[in-house]
Amino acid sequence: MNTRIETENRSPVESKAHSLASEFFSRARERGDYSQESIKALAEMAVSEDEATAKAATGAIFTSLVEPLADSFDPRAVSLYNRLFAQLIDCCRKTDAGAALAGELANFHLSDERDLLIRAERLRTVTGFNDRAGQGRAVKRVIVLSRVTLGADVAITSVIIERLKRELPGAEIVLLGARKAAELFGGDARLSFKEINYLRAGTLIERLLAWTELVRTTRELTRDIKPDEFLIVDPDSRLTQLGLLPLADNYLFFPSREYGSETQHTLSRLAAAWTDELFGAHETLFPRISLRSSDRNAASALVNRMRRGARPIVTINFGVGENPLKRINDEFERQLVASLIEEGTRVILDKGAGEDEIKRADAVISHVAHRSSEREARVLEMDEASLPELLSSTAIDAELLVWSGRIGLLAALISESNLYIGYDSAGQHIAAAAGVACIDVFAGFSSPRMLDRWRPAGPCTSRVIAVDTINAVTDDGSILSETLRHARELLKASFSR
Repeated sequence: MNTRIETENRSPVESKAHSLASEFFSRARERGDYSQESIKALAEMAVSEDEATAKAATGAIFTSLVEPLADSFDPRAVSLYNRLFAQLIDCCRKTDAGAALAGELANFHLSDERDLLIRAERLRTVTGFNDRAGQGRAVKRVIVLSRVTLGADVAITSVIIERLKRELPGAEIVLLGARKAAELFGGDARLSFKEINYLRAGTLIERLLAWTELVRTTRELTRDIKPDEFLIVDPDSRLTQLGLLPLADNYLFFPSREYGSETQHTLSRLAAAWTDELFGAHETLFPRISLRSSDRNAASALVNRMRRGARPIVTINFGVGENPLKRINDEFERQLVASLIEEGTRVILDKGAGEDEIKRADAVISHVAHRSSEREARVLEMDEASLPELLSSTAIDAELLVWSGRIGLLAALISESNLYIGYDSAGQHIAAAAGVACIDVFAGFSSPRMLDRWRPAGPCTSRVIAVDTINAVTDDGSILSETLRHARELLKASFSR
């Protein structure tokens, strides 16, 4: 599993787009300057009326430029990102499809990419929360932007929200993001939610237009209150393209890609440190989830029926967010589940989302259920429709329980487990926030700093197994052995407490 396989599967248009991205990076590395020509060519492809061309260029922009720059957690990469993305925005605003984008930027008096850059550079300096004349007591509503991905919302956004709740006890806090975020935080009475759709698989124009929807929503949420009675908090959100697109003057921005750049701290710890700097005092904060009581109760009942005494429960998710470099291989996934079951563990497997994840989960299920060993494992698949029947049963006689459905119930199942195992995705951050021991098989990291930043953080024991799949390291069985060793140790510790 390596980048060569990915390259071989690209269409000619995709190859051209990624080649332009590579030219940009090569020039930046070798000459230390900025290639406007490469970005201009990519932008022209990204705004093409041909959807395949636009999506290929957009994919190259985000996977070959934006993500590597963001994942380096280097201040120099932030400068480079700001320059290239300001140019992309300026290109998009000049197209017919970008008319709404241009109109809103004009409302904020941002007439060209230079204006965008000047504003973005100002955000890189952290300033304290202005509480002169008791402004904090005047704040009636705090609007917090989602980071778009669920794992980031748990690891970063939830930490910031917890501090805001303590510092502004009288304010309503509104989280703007995808509907799934409400499943992870919907049990918090202090929070309300507004859905904002960001098309992670959309074209560049479609992704930028999510900001215009965001602007309209924030205007609606602040129309009935004075300017000093609301606050907008941006945790380095993709909704604003990492702060390049504005929302209001009373706006706080967490520069997550460069804050604490000299440290090896997790993003959760850095988010807490940023709030300390904002409010001028230290608070110990961990990521937190607040699940709805219906999901918590259902998960508790299911796990208790499945545990049947003192059997350990391990929840597993093999999702990789469409990034194959985060995987080990089929054999690792099949043998991990089979080995845990053979050792007497009950396993809950999340079937995942998307055709590829479901296909891989089915292969694991088939291997476990029909392997040619002493006996076959008892497998039970469930979804929202079959949930009531399972909850009415007195016991669940299954060694492998397969869940296909909402993130809210999956998070509740993780919370009720003794251990969580998965690749770098939302699951390990959910487990850590819930105080559940977890094993994060962290593959596909593009820099050592990325590994440091995205480690799970919380009031629990976490083990990270770093795997260099980018440089074509394959699994010879050692990763499986290490994962199982950690699992035995963590399960033993959970039962000895």
